[in-house]
Amino acid sequence: MDSPNVLLLDEPTNDFDIETLTELEDLLDSYGGTLIVISHDRYFLERVCDRFVGLLGDKSVRDLPRGVDEYLELREAAMNQQAISQKVKKSSNAAEERQLKKDKSRLERQLEKANIRISELGIQLEDVSLKAEELLEITKNLENAHILRNNLEEEWLQITLDLDA
Repeated sequence: MDSPNVLLLDEPTNDFDIETLTELEDLLDSYGGTLIVISHDRYFLERVCDRFVGLLGDKSVRDLPRGVDEYLELREAAMNQQAISQKVKKSSNAAEERQLKKDKSRLERQLEKANIRISELGIQLEDVSLKAEELLEITKNLENAHILRNNLEEEWLQITLDLDA
């Protein structure tokens, strides 16, 4: 390892004063080997590096012939695309929320009708002049009305939970 031809530098400009930084830039500029530099210092990168490679948000490594400017453009484009995707998602969420609210209102009306039907059938059951056949039919209708109301309540509860989430 007398004369290395690859140097790996991770944030080499941190905590350097301007004079030391200038000396480092001059030294690296005259270095004959390969430099692999990880840095947020744009000026330093542009002064020392001949070729740029960037890690983008999509977890890919890209060659950047135009350097830091190209990286910034690609990053901005990716952020804009992400913002558009989120907008579309929000609008579809808004449409879904409107539909859930409509469904909830519909279920509330159906529940009200089911409760009225149960009350009416309960009143009919109190009629002492009913024959056995009529009594059985009213009882069966009442049982079906209770099942319907329970199903409507479960559906209403699920929609309410979805809206609250």
